[in-house]
Amino acid sequence: MRNHFFKISSLLLMLGSLPSLAQLLSFPAAPDNSSTPKWTEVFPETNPLERTGHAMAYDAAAGKVVMFGGLGLKVTYFNGTFLWNGHNWTQEKPKAHPSARFWHSMAYDGGAKNVVLFGGFDANHNILNDTWVWNGSNWKQENPKTVPPAREQSAMAYDSSDNKVVMFSGGQQQGSINDTWVWNGTNWTLEHPSEAPLARSGHAMAYDTAKGDVVLFGGFSSGVGVENDTWVWNGSNWTEKFPAHSPSPRFDHTLAYDSVRGKVVLFGGADSNNNPLSDTWVWNGSDWSEEPNTGQPPARYSQAMAYDSSHGEVVLYGGQNTGFYGDTFVWK
Repeated sequence: MRNHFFKISSLLLMLGSLPSLAQLLSFPAAPDNSSTPKWTEVFPETNPLERTGHAMAYDAAAGKVVMFGGLGLKVTYFNGTFLWNGHNWTQEKPKAHPSARFWHSMAYDGGAKNVVLFGGFDANHNILNDTWVWNGSNWKQENPKTVPPAREQSAMAYDSSDNKVVMFSGGQQQGSINDTWVWNGTNWTLEHPSEAPLARSGHAMAYDTAKGDVVLFGGFSSGVGVENDTWVWNGSNWTEKFPAHSPSPRFDHTLAYDSVRGKVVLFGGADSNNNPLSDTWVWNGSDWSEEPNTGQPPARYSQAMAYDSSHGEVVLYGGQNTGFYGDTFVWK
């Protein structure tokens, strides 16, 4: 059984170094629906520092991927905001921003046209329950009437059908809880589905536009272990799917919806023995299929991933293995 506090202490003590990235600018090719998608490493002129446990979301209003926070080498907690424009990372200098943290969750709120951030784990070892929104140039802390309990390693996704951000479960000091919350742009509401996944942390979620529901996969469930179950949220209830094929059990993996191909993409994570993974799977709404090993990023977990609609590609940054990564890959 994976121990929550052992994981935190192991992560904070982890030391490692990575090879320096070549300072060459690579421009990914235009999307080609007829070709087999593959991972390609790109080498931007500027790059965020190596990190793990950060979060990313695509800001559709600004047309850029937003990255916030994470944990770096020498136990450095980050509170920086970076934007990806398809070719390069730039660090923003907002007047206000969330405190330094990692293992928080983020999603783009299409109704309010901003990026929502919730919770995480800070430098004082506090598990947080604050809500922030990014409007493209600055962060603002929200003060909703109803606030979910503090948590880290939860998962969030924007449900376009219901016009709400959905958050499920996450870790707390006493374990995980299997609650489902929705954010309507001003307030959080606790949902009461008749069925729901077991409480967990380190799971991942993405909105499947083709099917009109939120997809959840895997994570670590207290008392059960590492999961490889697939669930979908239809706006009022969770339903477990039983596909013919499925990725192996894992936690701290990432999901993103590839709108060019109409499929949810899964990458990496850690298995039940804490071994980092490097496989890529896609969900077509009814079954998972593993993609060929075409330029896979090195095995890792606790990376961040988002779909860049402006450039028709999934963007992956960072994560950890024996050390922390500071590399950028695109899937297209």
